[in-house]
This record gives sequence, structure tokens and C-alpha cells, in this order.
Amino acid sequence: MRYLLLYLKGMLMGAADLVPGVSGGTIALITGIYKELLESINSFSLATLKIGKQEGLKSVWKKLNGPFLLAVFGGILSSILLFSRLLEWLIESHPLILWSFFFGLLVASIIYLFKQELPFNLRTLLYVLFGAVSSFLITQLNGGENQSSLWYLFLSGFIGISAMILPGLSGAYLLVIMGVYQTILSNVRIAQDLMVNFDQNQFLHTASILGVFLLGIGLGIKVFAKFLSWLLDRYPERSIAVLVGLMLGALHKVWPWQNADVASIKQTVAVLPQHFKGDPQLLTALLWMSLGFGILFFIERIKIGASK
Repeated sequence: MRYLLLYLKGMLMGAADLVPGVSGGTIALITGIYKELLESINSFSLATLKIGKQEGLKSVWKKLNGPFLLAVFGGILSSILLFSRLLEWLIESHPLILWSFFFGLLVASIIYLFKQELPFNLRTLLYVLFGAVSSFLITQLNGGENQSSLWYLFLSGFIGISAMILPGLSGAYLLVIMGVYQTILSNVRIAQDLMVNFDQNQFLHTASILGVFLLGIGLGIKVFAKFLSWLLDRYPERSIAVLVGLMLGALHKVWPWQNADVASIKQTVAVLPQHFKGDPQLLTALLWMSLGFGILFFIERIKIGASK
């Protein structure tokens, strides 16, 4: 049962990572697997591989927390393969529903983490403010033009995964800023199509793009997870406060009502429903916000049940 729940949490992380403005790290944090995820990633090292020579593969698998990682990353990969088309369609055709759901989820996450993890004092508020301002400034960056050179894709994977495991900062949004989001998403779809209609030239092209990008992800997640684990071990309350601030500063990017910025084709501006250019669908938006808000407590109930 534990690994089935971990798999489902991984699927939620994968779905969140696909959406610009939402972070899989946020899902990991609110579902209670964030610290174990970082520790498990950090267990990958040369020292661990040496154990394999002395004690066998079973010892290495245990040292790496293999069942945990297999369940979580299996869920993430499944979600990316299953939902990449669906989420792209929702972003294009029903953005208000999608953003309403994630806005409600993010607001509930901030409230929950503040109540459960942080003392209410001036120092905490200052660290939350620091995280919020940092996140807000990052999300003000303009999206770049499409880039597809291999070295740039490697760098994008390295930077993108750093944000994907950091609550509040969207790795997908950083990929949009760096101009590679559409490239990666379209190549994931092409890879799926190649399973049915194989083409050698297309396969080599797609494999080189996704392979280099995944290499950047592998290095980035190792480097950044170690740094985050160090922060959480040494400064737990301050680190959580900054993470909550990062989530708070990113709220405006998942606000359902966005109008195009006249100063930038690729930027949008959060507005009140009455100023939205189009049908604000207020009742529909509130319904999906409530669903996103309420699902946090459902996740928390599952977490408590699984720990008994």
C-alpha cells in the first residue's frame, strides 16, 4: 500500500512539473516525501557503488532506498507519458480550469505548511518575505526564443530540474523562460509516436535531444538535492520559511484570470475577474479552486493513514 501511494504521489509530481507555474517539489513537500526524496537522491555516490562490490547489489538497492525511488520516479515518468498531451490541451483550451485547480492547491499548501511547520514570529516572516520576493522576481523574467542546441538543452535540464524539486519555483516555467519548453514537450510526444511508427532518423534526432536534456537533469538533481538537504538539516525552520515564501511569490503565475501583457507577447498579467478579457467563468473557477484546496486535506488524510 505504501508504494502504491508513493507511485500516486509521483504521478501528482509529474503532472505538476509539466505545468508552467507549478512545482513538483511543492507536491513532494505537502505529501510528506520531500526530505526522504532528497536523502534518497543524495545516496547515489561512488561510495555506494563500492558497497556493491563488497556486499552485492541487494545492499546497494537498500542503500539507495530503491523501492522508494522506483515508486516515486515511476509515477513521475508515467504521469509525463500519460498526461503530457492532456495538460498541453488543457493549457491551450481550458486554462482557467487548470489554473483554478492549482491555485487552490497552492493556497492550501501555503496555509498548511505555515501552520504545521513554522512558528509565527518576525524572523519567520522575514524569511518568508525573502522567498516570496525572490520567486516573484524570477517569474517576471520574459520567455526566450526557442533554443535547441545540445549544450543549451543540457544547461536547461540542469537548471530546470533544480527548480522542479524546489517548492514554489516551477521548472516548467523556467524552461519556458529559457525557450525550450515546447521543444521538450513536443519531443516527448514524438517519442511516444515512435513506439508505434518507428523512424530511424527521427529516433536519432529525438534521442539526442531528450538524452542530453536528461543528462543535464541527472547532474542537476544530484548537485541541487545535496545543497537542499544540507540546508534542511542545518537550518530546518528557516529553509521551510523560504520555501513557503517561494510558493507565495509564485501565486500570481497560477492566478486563473490572466490577460496578455501589451509590453510582451509572451507575458501575462494577473487581473481581477471583472477585468478579464473573456468569460471569467467565476462559479466554475471557484469550484475548481475549492477542489484544489480540498484535495490537500485528502492527501494529508492518506499520508496519516499510510503512516499508521
